Amino acid sequence: MILYLVRHPTPLDVLGVCYGRREVAIDAAGVPAVAKSVRARIGAAADRCRIFSSPSLRCMLLARAMSAPREPVVAEELREMDFGSWEGRRWDELPREQLDAWARDVWRYRPGGAESAALVAERWLRWSAGLRERSGIAVVVTHAGLIRVALKCHGTLGTDEFAQHPIDYGSVHRIDLAVARATA
Repeated sequence: MILYLVRHPTPLDVLGVCYGRREVAIDAAGVPAVAKSVRARIGAAADRCRIFSSPSLRCMLLARAMSAPREPVVAEELREMDFGSWEGRRWDELPREQLDAWARDVWRYRPGGAESAALVAERWLRWSAGLRERSGIAVVVTHAGLIRVALKCHGTLGTDEFAQHPIDYGSVHRIDLAVARATA
């Protein structure tokens, strides 16, 4: 199965804030333009494939715009990484020693005492395993953290580069589950 991983549209008023799983607003009026752009990059398959979404509103709005008149399939496993006590706080207010500890081990450290990238990888691999034997194409509307982890799990990014790899809002990333190496 081919998966197109799509990052949600740009959130409003989050500059400098660790928002992770928090619900944050997006410009709903701009969603149709993002959906059109994503469809153009995926091609005609985007109009007839299954669309999965994180339950976060910023993802659901885009997934609904892309799947209309159908509804997207909502999957809890597609949520962003849980940043625990860091959620909603400014990055420059977080304890330096905790940020340094995370920088030393971006894969196993649990920011804010919550979820590590390794735990996100386990969640992703459990979910994507259910699609591995299927053929066809699906779109997954989700978050930067989950996309980075998925790309690392499928051999596109190494551990050293995955944390810094840019995942732009509205960007599209392709994974072929049939040929990709899936490891955590």
